[in-house]
Amino acid sequence: MIEKPDKLNLDFSTSPTVWKFLKDDSFVRGLIGPVGSGKSYASCAEVFKRAVQQKPSPRDGVRYSRFVVVRNSYPMLKTTTIKTWLELFPENIWGGLHWSPPIKHHLKLPARGNASGIDCEVIFLALDQPKDTRKLLSLELTGAFVNEARELPKAVIDGLSHRVGRYPSMADGGCTWRGIWMDSNPCDDDHWMYKLAEKEKPKGKFAWRFYRQPGGVLEVPLKDVPKEIPEAQGYISAGGRWFKTNPKAENLHNLPDGYYDQLLGGKNLDWVRCYAEGKYTYVQEGRPVWPEYDDSTMSADLEVDENIPVQVGLDFGLTPSAVFAQKMPNGAWHVLHEIVTFDMGLDRFVNLLKSEMAIRFPKNNEFMVWGDPAGASREGIYEQTSFEFLKTNGILARPTATNDFKVRREAVAMPMNRLIQGKPGFLVNRKCLRLRKSLSGGYHFTRVAVGAGQERFRDKPNKNEHSHVGDSLGYCLLGGGEMRRMTRGTKTFSQPVVAQTDFNVFA
Repeated sequence: MIEKPDKLNLDFSTSPTVWKFLKDDSFVRGLIGPVGSGKSYASCAEVFKRAVQQKPSPRDGVRYSRFVVVRNSYPMLKTTTIKTWLELFPENIWGGLHWSPPIKHHLKLPARGNASGIDCEVIFLALDQPKDTRKLLSLELTGAFVNEARELPKAVIDGLSHRVGRYPSMADGGCTWRGIWMDSNPCDDDHWMYKLAEKEKPKGKFAWRFYRQPGGVLEVPLKDVPKEIPEAQGYISAGGRWFKTNPKAENLHNLPDGYYDQLLGGKNLDWVRCYAEGKYTYVQEGRPVWPEYDDSTMSADLEVDENIPVQVGLDFGLTPSAVFAQKMPNGAWHVLHEIVTFDMGLDRFVNLLKSEMAIRFPKNNEFMVWGDPAGASREGIYEQTSFEFLKTNGILARPTATNDFKVRREAVAMPMNRLIQGKPGFLVNRKCLRLRKSLSGGYHFTRVAVGAGQERFRDKPNKNEHSHVGDSLGYCLLGGGEMRRMTRGTKTFSQPVVAQTDFNVFA
């Protein structure tokens, strides 16, 4: 029998934020911080801490518990989450993992003197496969740890909230504590985690509490940066700014010398803000569908012109969306409003669409509605096409000439490349947050390989929560006139043109 360690060090008192986080008994807790802050390590330790605190079973005196550790994909689960887990609970001491999905690790300690025995079952699940999501809905758990929560939808947390507190059974004394905890790098200000951490802040018996760790680095104003070899004095240049390691950063004593200096090399400013400073920001992943878009110059406060037709682009499916725009007399496009939904049927979406048209554009009489030509196929549930369903409900919509992605992409890119009266030929209302994020890189081509000095990306963009509103924009501009502009022919001549007057080109 393998002898277990006499003592497992779970003292995180040198990291004040982590220490407060671990002592909190709230139903849902979040720990947000930069890379290298020790948040994942502490969250793994929390599993065993709660197992030790579980009251013994009245049947046999053993402390029974069961936890699930959740990550967005199996590659990330195996290379990061489980790697951290095994630093705390190595297989040569605690026994081997069951590596076939769902991956499990069963931690057992026999009773010692007055100390009760421990039976802690830990299940590792990745939610990149539908079957694993279904497994989550049938688990009987004590608690759950969500690793890198920003990479998962809030629905995962909601689902887990119904599964925790179900183990052990009342025959074994029931749960001493139940709940969910998560760790994450910072998200952007449109993320569900940001809204719950900074705005809504659920209170009461089942409160949600979030803890923000200090940044790993601090930005230094240019005037305070030494002129002579600042790098030799601990200053770090990244993203066009200067930084210095934050002396209040947590877990520094466990990091190698120059950790953040090395980490920041070659990184853009948004990456540094998120992963090193620990600030809420959007970090672009992959290659944007529209690299032509510049949010700083192409977003503005826009008003509706009551005398100009409103062009509406629709994307159908389970996540229908709409974009409203006007083509101004000078040829510029003004994108005014967006509708973004999730898991909404066509009937509910049509009602929402009609409501938004009436509220947002009460004095506009002319709407030109465009949609994906695929919407001309029959929907089994309605026994009619999406366009027929819209017409039945009072909205006359037309399919665009094509749904070819490259054509839709160009239809949006073309006005972005125009300069009209000193302004971009494409402007988006600042209030269209989802669309702006989509244009800024939320809708992107996924990186698949790096080699021979080049990055390689998939041929088709990643379908995610940002893609649908981007597709709606494409249909809007394509139907609203950019298709005609793209296909406008030029006169050709079947016979060579012969000059009627002889002349000397060198004269």
